[in-house]
Amino acid sequence: MSKILVIGNILKDVYLKLDERQNHFEQDEHGIDWLDLSFNGAEHRFFQRTSVYGGAAVTLSVLGRLGINAQIMGSDAAFKNGEITWQGDAAGYRYIFCHNGEITYFVPSERKSTDWKMPKDTPEWILVDRSTFISERLVDEIKNFRKFSPTTKLAVHCGRNKSPLDQRLAEMADLLFIEEEPPVHNEEKIVDKIDLGKPDKKLICHITPRKIVFGEAEESWQLSRTDMLTHLTVYNTIVATVLGVICSGGSMTDAVLWARINAEQATLDGSLSGRRLKELVASEREKRANVALIAKSLMASRRGILAADESDQTLTKRLVGFNIGVNTKMRNDYRKLLLTTPELSEYVSGVILTGETARQKVNHTQTYLQYLTGRGIITGVKADRGQVHLKGTNETYTLGLDDLLTRLHEYYDEGFRFAKWHALFTIKQDQPSFIAVEKAAKLLAEFARECQLAGLVPMIETDISWSGNYTIEKSLEVTDRVLLTVFEKLERREVDLQSVILKTSVVAAGESVPVSSTPREIGMATAAVLKHAVSKYVAGVTILSGGHTSKDIIKDLAAIIESGPFDWPISFAFSRALQDPVMQTWKGKEANVKAAQAALRNKLQDAVAVLK
Repeated sequence: MSKILVIGNILKDVYLKLDERQNHFEQDEHGIDWLDLSFNGAEHRFFQRTSVYGGAAVTLSVLGRLGINAQIMGSDAAFKNGEITWQGDAAGYRYIFCHNGEITYFVPSERKSTDWKMPKDTPEWILVDRSTFISERLVDEIKNFRKFSPTTKLAVHCGRNKSPLDQRLAEMADLLFIEEEPPVHNEEKIVDKIDLGKPDKKLICHITPRKIVFGEAEESWQLSRTDMLTHLTVYNTIVATVLGVICSGGSMTDAVLWARINAEQATLDGSLSGRRLKELVASEREKRANVALIAKSLMASRRGILAADESDQTLTKRLVGFNIGVNTKMRNDYRKLLLTTPELSEYVSGVILTGETARQKVNHTQTYLQYLTGRGIITGVKADRGQVHLKGTNETYTLGLDDLLTRLHEYYDEGFRFAKWHALFTIKQDQPSFIAVEKAAKLLAEFARECQLAGLVPMIETDISWSGNYTIEKSLEVTDRVLLTVFEKLERREVDLQSVILKTSVVAAGESVPVSSTPREIGMATAAVLKHAVSKYVAGVTILSGGHTSKDIIKDLAAIIESGPFDWPISFAFSRALQDPVMQTWKGKEANVKAAQAALRNKLQDAVAVLK
């Protein structure tokens, strides 16, 4: 008996990869490039041609590699020895062009109908594949068969273009795959143009170009264009993998994880075997299980975090401020003296770097990342791309989400174990606005979720700019509003708070206020906000210096801790408060390196001394 009966058409996918030569392009009077494509590859040699079975053949192949008995309705296609064997011509052809990473499809205007064939055996599942040409007769036949075989479950893969016939199938389905964004929480409308009937009675898996969402389970994924693989094939791979795991007794969480790994690593040669998938899934779970332990390690001891993630441009400005002549060598010399300070690991549990700095060589054999890791210091990376203005305002939001998933996996493979995302808020009479806070909080929550899925500890930074003329009461109100919104978004995004580290500003009157806030006032106000707005489940809270002097911010940190106790450890993640004394002592002179490193140790000792 077949475990899964696949209803669909076998297609022939012809992938044509055009080269970079432009001699076959012509430009019309509107400046648009046109390609004169003759399909004579042997003569013109301007494309690479790859032909593979597509459509339902992809689904059959994926299920076969997972070790699941399946067949395509009305076809003698079979999966044997890692290959599809089949007699006859494909049901139709699709031409897929790839040029400069762009994908274009050339498909026939008429599709071959999919006719119902009564199965010889009773399948456990019927899957209506995306390649199916759905007719009223086919829908009626499926409905009648399910009356005859009530134990057979129905899975339906709905493409992006939905019709009344899709509606009828969706109402019958036990498992529905939909190529669109999942519904927003608490919204009644589930799927545009499709009424699911009783959505609580069926399983629904949403597939988008970025995510696989199945109930409460979710995975982010990205499609590689390296071998011209397209969503036509990858979506079939995801659907078949999810269904294969579910019909084998796996959970929703298992299904989306297996599907994500299979989709990302599939090629035109095929998807992964069940054995290889098990190995990769086990490795992925181990990586994710360590996230909370790493967060705890960052916050467990009486040590802080050194933030050295300033860009070359920012570092240049700081050095110039201390009358230090700046060039590439001077910046490299400064970073080397900072990060190779003796006994650094006694005072810091982690260091935040940019990816570029981390990859630079500290000596002939080691990068800074390798060097710090070898000294027992957990290395983090600045993962955002900086600030840009919200349209039509002078407020900002943070860039970097588009390619974040790929970069996070690369960061992990390089050896980073936590990542930081910076959100900046400026206090004015009508700022930060509701829109600015909401957008920043959503980005922080999305970043945190992606980090955890990639095996990295998320450090979320809420930086309330000290610049400005505002009272400590205003600072308290804004900080409280920002943090409450951030943690609301984190919980809604189902981020595991036990591996989240918050990096935040102190609550204080603005820098331009004539009378500065006292350490006691700052300590009490900051503690009050943290106790009110920060979840008790977070791994820890670190205080950023935000332009305050090292002497002042250490006093403020001590006052905050004295205003405890708290549900989580509090430490520091200072940048300028630690680095300004180093630059002032160094002055760009080799003779002052040891003295500058001693200045860093002294400031770290002062900061660590107030931790409890």
